[in-house]
Formats: sequence, C-alpha cells, structure tokens
Amino acid sequence: MLKQLLVTLVLLLRFHVAFSQPEKILSNWSAKSPIEKAYLHFDRDDYMAGQTIWFKAYLYTDFLPADKSTSLYVEMLNTSSSVLNRQVFPVFGGFSRGQIELPDSLPEGAYIIRAYTATMLNHEPDFIYKKIFHITGKKVTGASVVIKPSAIRLEFFPEGGNLVTGLSNSVAFKASDPDGLPVAVSGAVKKENGETLTGFISYHDGMGYFDLVAEAGTRYHVVLNNDLSGQKYYLPEQTTKAVVLRVISSGKTRTYEILQRKDDPVFRAAYMIGQMQHHPVFRKDFKDNADEMTGMIQTDKLSSGILHITVFNKDGLPLAERLTFVDNKEYIQQGEINIDTLDFSERAKNRFTISLKDTVKGSFSVSITDPAFNLLPFRQQNIFSGLLLTSDLKGYVHNPAWYFSNAHADSIQNALDLVMMTNGWRRFKWEQLSKETDLALKYKDPAFVSLSGRVLLQGSAKSFANKDLMFYIVGADSSRSMQLVTTDINGYYNIDSLMFFGKASLFINILNNKKKQLIDVLPGGDSLHRVYSLIGINSFHPAKVRNNIVDDPFFNKLQQEYEFGTKNGGQILKEVIVTARVKTPLEMVEEKYASGLFSGYSQHTIDLVNSDEAVTYSNIFEYLELKIPGLQVIKPDYESEDKPKDKPGDMLKDYGPRYEIYYRQSFASVSALGPVPMTIYLDETITSTQAIAGIPANEIAMIKVFGNFVGATGGGPGGALAIYTKKNDANLKLSSSDKMISYNGFSILKEFYSPDYKVKSKVIKPDYRTTLYWNPTVFVNGIDPSFPVKFYNNDRTRQFKIVVEGMTADGKILLIEKLITAKKAF
Repeated sequence: MLKQLLVTLVLLLRFHVAFSQPEKILSNWSAKSPIEKAYLHFDRDDYMAGQTIWFKAYLYTDFLPADKSTSLYVEMLNTSSSVLNRQVFPVFGGFSRGQIELPDSLPEGAYIIRAYTATMLNHEPDFIYKKIFHITGKKVTGASVVIKPSAIRLEFFPEGGNLVTGLSNSVAFKASDPDGLPVAVSGAVKKENGETLTGFISYHDGMGYFDLVAEAGTRYHVVLNNDLSGQKYYLPEQTTKAVVLRVISSGKTRTYEILQRKDDPVFRAAYMIGQMQHHPVFRKDFKDNADEMTGMIQTDKLSSGILHITVFNKDGLPLAERLTFVDNKEYIQQGEINIDTLDFSERAKNRFTISLKDTVKGSFSVSITDPAFNLLPFRQQNIFSGLLLTSDLKGYVHNPAWYFSNAHADSIQNALDLVMMTNGWRRFKWEQLSKETDLALKYKDPAFVSLSGRVLLQGSAKSFANKDLMFYIVGADSSRSMQLVTTDINGYYNIDSLMFFGKASLFINILNNKKKQLIDVLPGGDSLHRVYSLIGINSFHPAKVRNNIVDDPFFNKLQQEYEFGTKNGGQILKEVIVTARVKTPLEMVEEKYASGLFSGYSQHTIDLVNSDEAVTYSNIFEYLELKIPGLQVIKPDYESEDKPKDKPGDMLKDYGPRYEIYYRQSFASVSALGPVPMTIYLDETITSTQAIAGIPANEIAMIKVFGNFVGATGGGPGGALAIYTKKNDANLKLSSSDKMISYNGFSILKEFYSPDYKVKSKVIKPDYRTTLYWNPTVFVNGIDPSFPVKFYNNDRTRQFKIVVEGMTADGKILLIEKLITAKKAF
C-alpha cells in the first residue's frame, strides 16, 4: 500500500513539474524541432494529361526562409491515396523547384500533390503541404456515378474548447455539404422539450456563431430552417471542468474575457500564455482570480500569423484555448508590374518589368498563362494564405486567399475569427509536450545525398580497413564528381552532402593498390529515397474537383482541347536536310568537350571515345608516357601502408600516387629553380595528379597536350595537360580492381521551353501553349531592384494571367496576381 502511494505521489509531482513551466518546455521543443512549412507556386491551376506541372517551392520557418532542410519530397496521389509519382528535389536556402510530367493516358479526375521535408514529419502529417487538382484526361468508361447523401453537415465549436455549465458560452458553427464545401444556413437553437432559445444565421462560407447559457442537465440541439426532414444537430456535452475564454478582435488589439465557475478551485485561471510558431510571445498572470476577468492583448508588435492563446491553472493544467489571426501587414514585399510592350498578336513579343521596393535580396518565380484555360479568374490559394494561414490549420479552409484580399477589413477580420474557431489546429498537446522534448527526433534530414556502406576483401568477411578509396560519380545528366574517402577500422565508409541527379554510376577505385587487391562493396541504405509512412488523403474538398463531369462548359472545353492534342500530337513534320562536310570523329569529340581557350591549337589531341587502347592501363599517366613523345612521368615511391595519416587539411594532396608530369624538359639543362611541371586540368578545371590517378582510364574521353597555355598561371611555362571525362557516350568498362554500384540521386530538373520567334524557322507548327512563360529562378539583390520578363504569345491568347511570388532573405513575401487585357490590368 505504501509503495502504491509513493508511486502516485511521484506521478503527481511529475505532472506538476511538467506543467509548471510550459513556456520553457515549449521553447525547448521549438529549438529541437522547429516548425517548417512549404508552399508551392504552380505555373497554373488546371492541367491536361500529357502536360507538365511546373512548380517553385518556398520553405518557411520562424518567419524566415527555412535553410536547414536539403531535400523536398513531392508526390502525386489519386483519390484512393495511391502514390502515382514521387520526386525528390534539392533545397537550397529554403527554395526548390521541379516538375511532374503527366502521362498522356492519365484518366480524368481528381488528384492531389503533397510536398514535405523529412523534418516536417516530426510534427503531425496533417500539416504538410497539399493541393488538389482536376486533371482533364482519358475518359473513364463504365465508371459508376456515386450518389452522395444531400444532408448538411453541421459542426459546433464552443469558444475556448468546452461548453461550460452555468456560464455564457459563444458557440461557433460550420455548415458544409457532403463534399465538404460551405453552405449558407440559418436556424434555431432548442432544448429537448422544443423550446427555442435563440436563432442564428451563417456569416461567411457557412460559418457563424451564437451565444448560449448552458443549464445543468440540459441537452441542446439545432434545427435548420427550410429543412423538411427536421433533423436535429446536437451540441457537444457540457462540462464543469473548464473555463470560458472569449477573444474579440479589433484592429491590432485583442480583448479577452474569462468566465469561471466557483465550485472547484482546481479549475480556476492562474495565467495565460500566447505563442506563435511554438515561440512564447506573451504571458499574463491573473492575481485577483475573479469570476470574470477582462483585458487587452497588444498584437501590433507581433509577426503576422496565428496566435495561440492558452489559459492555465496554477499547476500548469490547460483550461481553455483559442486561436486568433494577427495581420500586421509587415510581411508584404511591395512590388508592381510595368507593361513595356503589350501585343496579343499571334507570336508577338511582349515585355514586362517587375519592380520591387526597398532593399531586396530574395528568390522569386513568375508564371504567365492563358486565363481562358483557368476555371477561376483568380486563385483560391496563394503564397500569403499558404504560409501564414492554412499551413497551421488541420481543417479545410474554403478560398483562403480571400482573407488576404482587398475586401473590407472588418469583414475579413470577423470571418477570420470564425476560421480560427472552427478549424483544427493542434500541432501538439500540452500534456504530451514534456514527453516529446525528451525523445529523439524520429526523422532527420538526409543532408542532400549520403552514401554509406562497407568494404570487404573479395570473397571474404575481412574488413578492408583504413584504406583510401576514390568514388567517381557519374550522374544521369552526365555530371561528374570525385570524392576521396578512407574506410574505418571495420571497413565502413560514409560521405554526405553529395549532389547528383538521376540514376548515377559510382565507380570505386582503390588508391595505392600495389597489391592489386580485389574488394566487395556492400552499400548501405538509401538515405534520399526513403519511403515515409504517411496517412492517406481522406477527403477531396475544392469545388472544382468533380469525378463525374457531364455538362460543365469549362471542363467540356478542356476535354475537347485534350482530345485535339491527343489526335494531333503525334504528327511529324518533314525535316530540312542541309548538306555539309562530314566532320571527323576527332573533330566531333573536340567540339563536344573543349571550349574557350581549350578549344584552340594543341600539340597533341587524343580521342579515347572511339578507342579502347587506354583501357588496359592502370591509370592514364602510364598510357600517356608511352603515347606522347617528350612527355615524362615521374612515378611515386610507394610508402608503407601503415604510415601515419596526415592532418585532415592535407587529405587531398596526400591521397593517391603523387605523379609529376613534365613535357619536353631536359633535366640536365633546367634552371636553378628546377624543372617546371605541367598544369593539370580535369574537365577544364585545375586539379592535381593525385585526383587524375584515381580515375579509371576507360572513363576518359579526350586528352589535349599544350606546350604552353595562356590560361595557366604565368602562361603555363611547363605546359598544360587537359583531361576530359566521358559524358554517357560510351559504355563504361572496369578494371579488375574497380567496383561499380548504382544509386538514385535527386530527380532530374528540366528546363521550361520558351520559343524564340525572333529566330525564323522553316518548320512551322501550331502554338497552343497554355503556359506562355515560367521562370522559377529569379534572384535579386539590390535597392529598388527590377527584372525583365520577356515572352512570345501563342497563336490564340487574347489575355494574360501573370503571377509573381517569392520570398526575401528577411522573410518578406511577394504576391502579384493580375489579369492583363488589351485595355487594362486588374
């Protein structure tokens, strides 16, 4: 009995300690796992199968660009929550970009795109970015029509969280149809005996509120006007274990009112805390502890966004909670569009200038589309609503962009209060927060591409320990990189912060391999393409998402456009044949690889793309010594393999064989300074012989030898040796001691095609582009900067829809969205 009592006392003490310092606990949790949000700017809102969805991603944390995450996961799902397409794109400084290519055969219907980073998943997955599209595509024949019930869904949300017995409560409500879309309603609040207490009417998008004094032992329900079924919608059950919290918004201040019962001292308010993005921003202690308490909360100095207010008792137990939206406009980056040249003629050139105010350093994206192929003239989601509002709410918010429009300020503020009262919001529960701060984070950013694994002596379990290896990485986009690494005592290796795209080939070469040892490489797990277990998509809300479209003029037009493109997309026009002198294979190789000063005259140029003669050599220097007259290779003296390692800063210069290369120099006649070695270039970048020695000879495409080279320091008195690696134009061959493994890097980035009609073409194809211009890589840095936007019209567009979005280094957000016609922009 005594032991059980002691356990109970310990648990009570832990509960008291956990809740006696909620601000400290919250701050610790924020430091450990900050909130990170994502917003995607798409080139447009409506697509057809066979088109490409282009996007720019903006990551946001603590009111600034999120610079910690390195990888963005973008997925496309159908209504059954099956992932149809998954891409991974790199993130730099809080910004990313990419594309999703839609197959021609994609069935017509609703699809969702969601985007997240690994660190976002340390919070509830409800808060990751999601956007729903209707995609016009292949008609689904024989699909059954789902007849949904016509009943209205009516939800109730007592302000503060609870319907408290004996006190005056404000109860917010939200009415929606079976698709989750708002419905305007009116009705009456009644007791079970049929007595009417008050009437109500929705204020905005099916939302409103009414006041009610809750009597003990009484159930309340609502009956809607003009509802022939007479359905009763019951209010939540009452409780005596809470307080009433009201918050009234008025400009840049908030007035609060707290009502509390007298019968239980445990449920009396002691203090109130306000937090934004898990950062405490104010605390107010209640010294008098009266039954009714009112006061003011100044919000004019706060950052804009959702302010989360919680009332606690003296032991730190939360009694009531309320959200309110703060909109001080400080986040707005001012900008405007100046029309320099406007011409809606077929294939005419247009020029706009985007001008920004004040000192600006930031990243921006621009889209220009044909609004005739948009369901709505203006988007219902934008960068303001995405980063400041919906990213912190669980529930569906209809047309969130309206809350940041130029509508009447009081109307918007009152409607926003209803949004705050009727949508789920919790990223955490106070009673669980203290436990979560003690736990290790479940997910960790992959740090771009990380390679790990273990190396064993071939055919054995013996570790290839403390050995120098060179990783030669060839990306699917023909990019090349090298990484030098040393295995640990157990043969393990690890390399992070790599960057390559597509399915890459990794060649592993043993340095100083005088024993000609053979190895087995056991790659570790895939750090980048980990599949996360996320909840499915439970509902598809937006008004434009319809799975059974029959007589809608807009979607019928899209369907006709899709069918026209399907029928005509496969036509091939005749090519124009130009007769010219056929270039030699060596000329073609040199034209492909060499540029600038390197493309000039050289004493020797060797083509290894069309030759296998270097494959049998252990490295390229041994081949060159026999191939190039006058070229001398001073071979290294191999030191003991158990020599002490140099300091990390000397790693590059002491990895691999230290060859010295000289060209046409007599050692008997050199000056007192000694012979001058050749300057070594790899893919036209200066490098060392150690780096070259680790590259398999069969991976080299071309070699150029210069007697002197003006591009080198001092004119290159010792000459220059330029070595070029292959660009996926030859099958790769390995020596017996090399190993090759494959690894999937980031999704390949593609460039948006913009035609240049200034260049005349003999082949003329119809131009029916719906996206006329897309640029996700606008970077500016200056005072009152501006940047041009130049594009050509297609064959039919007579209006332009332009959207400019972006974020500055200090967290300001740019939003410009306009329709441009022949007469005006609005």
